Amino acid sequence: LPKKPLVIEPAESIGKYGGTWYRAFTGPADGQNMERPLKDHMIYFDTGMKKPQPNIAESWTVNDDATEFTFTLREGLKWSDGVPFTTDDVMFWVDHMLNNDEINPTKPAWSIHGGEGLTFKAIDSLTWQVNAAQPYGLFVPLMASVIVAGQHTRGDGGDGGFAPKHYLQQFHPAFVGEDEATALAKAAGYDNWVQHFLFKNHANANPDAPSMMAWMVTQPITGTEWVFERNPYYYAVDTAGNQLPYMDKVVLTLAEDLEVLNLRAIAGDYTVMGRHIDISKLPIFLENAPAQNYRVQFWRQPESGIANLYFNESWVPAGGGAVAEEVLSFAQQVEFRRALSLGIERAQINEVFFLSIGETTGLCRGFDDPNNPGKYYGEDDVVLNAAKGNEILDSLGLDKKDGDGFRLMPSGERLSLPITAIVAAFEDYPGISEMVAEHWKDNLGVHATVQSLERSLAGERDVANQVLIDIWESSGRDAVLITPQHLLAVAGGGNPDRLGMEWFDSGGTAGREPVSSYIREQQTLYTEGISTSDADRYLEIAQRVVEINCEMVNPITTVMNKPTYTAIIKRNVHNIPNPLPFSYHAQTSGNGFPETWWLDD
Repeated sequence: LPKKPLVIEPAESIGKYGGTWYRAFTGPADGQNMERPLKDHMIYFDTGMKKPQPNIAESWTVNDDATEFTFTLREGLKWSDGVPFTTDDVMFWVDHMLNNDEINPTKPAWSIHGGEGLTFKAIDSLTWQVNAAQPYGLFVPLMASVIVAGQHTRGDGGDGGFAPKHYLQQFHPAFVGEDEATALAKAAGYDNWVQHFLFKNHANANPDAPSMMAWMVTQPITGTEWVFERNPYYYAVDTAGNQLPYMDKVVLTLAEDLEVLNLRAIAGDYTVMGRHIDISKLPIFLENAPAQNYRVQFWRQPESGIANLYFNESWVPAGGGAVAEEVLSFAQQVEFRRALSLGIERAQINEVFFLSIGETTGLCRGFDDPNNPGKYYGEDDVVLNAAKGNEILDSLGLDKKDGDGFRLMPSGERLSLPITAIVAAFEDYPGISEMVAEHWKDNLGVHATVQSLERSLAGERDVANQVLIDIWESSGRDAVLITPQHLLAVAGGGNPDRLGMEWFDSGGTAGREPVSSYIREQQTLYTEGISTSDADRYLEIAQRVVEINCEMVNPITTVMNKPTYTAIIKRNVHNIPNPLPFSYHAQTSGNGFPETWWLDD
């Protein structure tokens, strides 16, 4: 233990050691399955996700204008292999990963502020300083969140804020030379030293990588069992001084698909499992709960979209072409998106996929629209009004139909909208997309196709700007400036405008300036929001950027505020907070502090 370990107060009681936490995972792309509960962030949030607090770092200070941040590590901190963790590990990441253009050709968005990169300086072995060219009021919350996170979450991409120097230097050309680093990579089957180096820093896939989590990887995510065992050097204790975690191991079994995963959960195979649990099976879970000795707990994310339809205003499909350009010209129009929104039967989606537990309200509920008295922004756009939707489409020049009843564009080509839906994700996105396509067909005469893709392939197409309509969630709107990637074209988030995001993140050297002025307005507000140290102004900006999403009907929301996770919890598990608020930025279930969870006999 370090000299001053992190003290975590259990939700219920001091626990007992022992036992295994059984879970499931869906494959190598499911890293967040354990990155969330293990949250190896330098600083982190409380359970309520409001206040950053110490984690790996013991403390920090900020100067008056939020341009200088000083962090101090715990004395005696160690990696999982027992080697001391010092500011050498922070500066190794800065000097040889962040500032290495082969590892990080595009710098993480959080590391650039005011058009300049942050500067890092070690004061001594425990203390380091970060300086920004302009006030950076959001930097501390970003450090606590998934945006910066740590080696476990971000290491495989060269991000994370720290890395094990003593281990990784043997694979880096700055220490062993270019020839040796390349030879090691080739011998291991990699094309170049960068790929090899990033694999070595990928804790989920490489059990040899030292880490800072409560449990360390002993069997990689690439197999049929992904296994973690207690880290003997973990830096946290309970209020009685007992080193955490309580449980010995975490064992995740590969599920062939989500149906199999849920059947195993119904059968009581898992200790605690919220990720990938299908809420539509809730009646079956409740029926089987007494016999299988588990309980059901909802983990809710306030004011969050469950299945939003995002329109990428810079879409170019493989092969491009005039037809795609004409389709895009409509997708870029707010009235077109408004018409599509009016053709969706949200109550049916809520009933079929979410047992009517969700809500069919909009993203801006509670944000009064001064131009529509008595209504919130976008309220009139999240109702079924096919007559108005058809009237809008007709007025846009889509007033002709083919023999199958589908609308034709002015060129005479059929208007066809491709929706990309990820399979084996949190929700049945392909099924929801097919239902939306059916609504558009029946209510509006609009043709849509659904492309169901595995998550990594969908990600590749997204990066290649080949996704027009993406169906995905949105984080709780209160955290929109911390995790803006869902709603804004900033910080790697390309949902509303992939090329516009690349233009913004690169400072104008990549992508292209957004076509729509509202996206540029959001980018300008985001820049101010992450800079200001004025709490009231921060909240004003956070609200305004979401209001713009609602005004511009991008995304189109379908169902809101259903429990993000329906957690299946064995009755002998203690110390899980109830309620446990959910968020992406605070990496739920990490904010429930699983290292304090324990198993009764």
